[in-house]
Amino acid sequence: MIKPIDDLLLSWAETQRMLLRGEPIGPQAVKCSLAAAIDSKGVVIPATTRGGCQGDPYFPVTDLVVNQLREDLRRVVYEHYLLHPGAYANNARALGYGCVRSYYNALDTAHEHVRQALSVRLAA
Repeated sequence: MIKPIDDLLLSWAETQRMLLRGEPIGPQAVKCSLAAAIDSKGVVIPATTRGGCQGDPYFPVTDLVVNQLREDLRRVVYEHYLLHPGAYANNARALGYGCVRSYYNALDTAHEHVRQALSVRLAA
């Protein structure tokens, strides 16, 4: 596993869960102006009616890259990070892998594809 990609996908999954629950994210989610200033590191961001994810700046790109993965790799990423984190043996069995090792090999391949896609997007 690639640790920076793992951290990025963990952050992506947490933001995705917040969106699925309907929770507001980013500085606009804070109702108190002092808390908004603390949340945005001293820069008060005026409230607007525009949408958009202002919590994790990498979320839109990460979401795009994850959704562009091959179907089998996308299912591994969704199971591992979003749907059933921590249930590795059950995830491997549910996805049709014979053992946890082959599940982790698929997850490692997904990490490589995400890293490569992000580096291509960064170079562009």
